[in-house]
Amino acid sequence: MEKNINFEDNIFILNTRIRMIRDLLLLDADPDLFLEKTLNDLDFIGNTLSILLDNLGSNPHYIGKDEQFHNLTETERLFSEEIKEIINGEGSISAKEFPLIQERMLVLWNQSQERQKTTENFFFSEDESPTMEPLVSSNELSELLRDMK
Repeated sequence: MEKNINFEDNIFILNTRIRMIRDLLLLDADPDLFLEKTLNDLDFIGNTLSILLDNLGSNPHYIGKDEQFHNLTETERLFSEEIKEIINGEGSISAKEFPLIQERMLVLWNQSQERQKTTENFFFSEDESPTMEPLVSSNELSELLRDMK
């Protein structure tokens, strides 16, 4: 049975989780309490973005695909910015303060960059070879225009 994925709701939830991490970095949160949970959340968000991108890219019949690719791209950009803030030492949880997370953040950031390239390649290939199939057949068009005479 094919699973129906609600891209819009899933992307909204991921955006909410990313904003929560952004708020955590802005506040003076105690890393002893929030470091491991934040790292797990970042892993979860990255894995979920990969799953959504794979599902969206492999579903040629999804209506609204371009809009969801755009939403997914924006979410990926926000996610990448948060990882970069942690790598650069901004916020209460940073790779400068906790060098052990540096490698983990670099892996997440590289994966994010790869997903962004995949999305760009999708749009580039779509623009290069647009589908020439008409949305309405000539018979359907004739039928639709028949009553306009």
